[in-house]
Amino acid sequence: MSRRPAFELSDNEDDSSEQDWETEGSGFSDEAEKLIDQLDLSLGSIEAGNNSIKLKNQVLYLLDSLVKLGTIDKKKKKKVFLII
Repeated sequence: MSRRPAFELSDNEDDSSEQDWETEGSGFSDEAEKLIDQLDLSLGSIEAGNNSIKLKNQVLYLLDSLVKLGTIDKKKKKKVFLII
């Protein structure tokens, strides 16, 4: 079985030109997205009935991290915290 890529470049395309948005950035957005995904998963677990202290502490840590990144403010953190 051949391991050829699923797509091929045409003659007028250059494989060295990458999209700027794919290769540049500060990383804050990626980090915030990962934290939000983890928070969403953790809140879903709590909503499903998992009320462990460890999980609630994880939610607090994730909220604190998002505040430090400037993704959310303390008011939004408090609003989410009141849910759990």
